[in-house]
Amino acid sequence: MAALTEEELTLMEKLLGEALSKEIEQDKTWQNKNGYSRPFQKQRKILNCLNAIKSQRNMRKISAAKW
Repeated sequence: MAALTEEELTLMEKLLGEALSKEIEQDKTWQNKNGYSRPFQKQRKILNCLNAIKSQRNMRKISAAKW
């Protein structure tokens, strides 16, 4: 992740945000149709990726300030 540019990180964040929105909508549809919640494993993975992107940005800001 350290080799990715800011533009690439932004694109990844956008795509992951869209995937998360789609997954949340599918969960709502599933719950309405079946009457119970399905596991949120895919949502957790997407959120972990989004958190990794945010952490990478913070690390770059800290590194840039030091050097």
